Amino acid sequence: MKRTLLLLILAAVLMLAIALYVPTALPVNSDFSAIYYADLALTRGVPMYDLPAVEALALTVTDIPPEHFFLPRFPYPPWFALATFYLGLLPIRAAATLWFELNLVMLFLSTWLLTKQWRPRPRLLSFPLALLFLPVIGTLAVGQYDFPVLLGATLLLFALRNENIALSALGAVLLTFKPHVGGLMLLYALVYLLWRRDSFGRRALQWILAAGALLFVTGFLADPAWPVNYPGMLFNYQNEGNVTACSECASVPIFASRWFFDGSLAKAALVALALLAVSVILFFRFRAILLKSPALFLTAALLANLLVSPYLYNYDFMLLLVPLLLLINAPKGLTSKILLGLSYLGPMFAIALLGRDGNPSLILAAIVLAALLSLHPPK
Repeated sequence: MKRTLLLLILAAVLMLAIALYVPTALPVNSDFSAIYYADLALTRGVPMYDLPAVEALALTVTDIPPEHFFLPRFPYPPWFALATFYLGLLPIRAAATLWFELNLVMLFLSTWLLTKQWRPRPRLLSFPLALLFLPVIGTLAVGQYDFPVLLGATLLLFALRNENIALSALGAVLLTFKPHVGGLMLLYALVYLLWRRDSFGRRALQWILAAGALLFVTGFLADPAWPVNYPGMLFNYQNEGNVTACSECASVPIFASRWFFDGSLAKAALVALALLAVSVILFFRFRAILLKSPALFLTAALLANLLVSPYLYNYDFMLLLVPLLLLINAPKGLTSKILLGLSYLGPMFAIALLGRDGNPSLILAAIVLAALLSLHPPK
């Protein structure tokens, strides 16, 4: 235990030293700046959802003229910012490097957990395989926030397989960091634990509910009125043009809205509700099969989230790593292997050739992986 703690401390010191003293070309005016200015507000005692106050603070530390400065919204729960408050103690470029390093750690830890049953050589190859998956590269490049959700999904999957109560609660907590990406998976995980009707299921539920209560209370450290200010910020956030139109979204509901309705996020939400109802029916219909394997149940929930949620960008599909790595090591025929390879490489070529017009390839990959998952369910 002491040796592990020492290694963790040394790793943290090394990461901080790299962030402070190794120059990088990482963009700081990308998605990352949203979490940075939220963390900066926390370290300066400014309520993180008080946008005018946060913008005034941000203008004191940036060299961008006020007329050209845009404060990106941080539309995530306060405990996400509390978990990364230390980024606000650093200059923005050092903080961007540290966030990049943390994302790499979460990616490789997730890969390590997903490949725990693999042989050593293929397991070693899985790390560059995960790193080179196109949505992963995109998420790393802009400093997006999906890696805690990826780690939460893999922790929860690992915990339910091994009946580890503490890791179940930790995985559930991480899924809440980006609710529209991890929320449905968390909901189905709670349903799974209820359906188990055993001692582990009851205790895991108790721990997860207790963790949820703790998160609610700690949110007041970030903003004393966060239960009011956070929903209010989300409501105002929806009034921004790129959000209302969801012009860069890559999801089934959005494409359905564009093809059959007015293309708005509001119509996409109605499509999402219909798809959610279908997913609930399917989960109830096949619950006897799904309950035999927590890996199958949770991965099916993850894929359902990617096919149901309307507000998804192409980098959110990095969560396809979970079914990809679970299926690579499963016995399968030549056709399944080809389809699995296409699910990995197809989006890379489609987006490289077509740009955002290639985003539907990610949805197609999710559908193919769902089909393969039904044919080759993980244990």
